[in-house]
Amino acid sequence: MSPTVTAVEPRKSGVATVTIDGGDSLLLPLETVIMHRVRAGADFEDGDWNTLTGEGQRLLAVRTALTFLARRPRTERELRAALAKQIEDTEVVDHAVERMRALGYLDDAAWAKSYVGSGRARDRGRSLLKMELQQRGVPDTLARDAVEAHDEAAAALDAARKRARSLRDVEEPRRTRRLHDFLRRRGFPDNIAREAARSALAEAGETPADDADDL
Repeated sequence: MSPTVTAVEPRKSGVATVTIDGGDSLLLPLETVIMHRVRAGADFEDGDWNTLTGEGQRLLAVRTALTFLARRPRTERELRAALAKQIEDTEVVDHAVERMRALGYLDDAAWAKSYVGSGRARDRGRSLLKMELQQRGVPDTLARDAVEAHDEAAAALDAARKRARSLRDVEEPRRTRRLHDFLRRRGFPDNIAREAARSALAEAGETPADDADDL
């Protein structure tokens, strides 16, 4: 049976609740409502109704995606997950994601480089940064490219300087070991962590443990 519209209720944010005979209702963008002359009493063939509702749902999905990305940049995986919480139709989600990519609002490579260049990267090594990128859905090749330019030696020394201040009251060799272990947990290679720990303690006027090379 072809649907007949029984009510159209405009709401905020440029949408309207459209109810059809039988009591079913759905949200449609006002543009879709106006363009297809959706009003109380209007009859639609099944094919036409499916076309206009599909068009409306895709437009709403694009709007939702824009809202999410306006709040903060996201990877493709993060955007898909956010959209899936509100949209059941995977094809509609795919359309919104593809639209964001086409408009340049969704770019995992750019997102990864921005992440590595942010302040949080200052106390992290490449291995930890790469893992964090992958956890957010950045493909392995893009994650590797993003961390390639990260200066681990400088980041390790910066992290060691900050951490060393909180270890002033810790006696050697425990202090050196704790600083070294901290840097290793931050994803720095052993040799870089060892050198950064030694340099940070020396700058602070402290003498690293004699067995620092055996850490």
